[in-house]
Amino acid sequence: MIDQSLLAKVASLSPADRLELIGAVWDTLTPDDLPVTDAEKALLDARLADMRSKPDDQSPWPDVKARLERLLP
Repeated sequence: MIDQSLLAKVASLSPADRLELIGAVWDTLTPDDLPVTDAEKALLDARLADMRSKPDDQSPWPDVKARLERLLP
């Protein structure tokens, strides 16, 4: 159970600081801490196969991020 005083401290942080905290907490997890279902594994395998079979049909992350940022108001 999460300590309510800790949760209150987190809520008092700025959005940027909360995002940084999320990243820091995420980094403490290992692959064994993140269960993946058989359906998720199948989807990831299918996407990897598609990426490998059509490497020119992919976009680098900076391009994708820029397209997404243009959609924001």
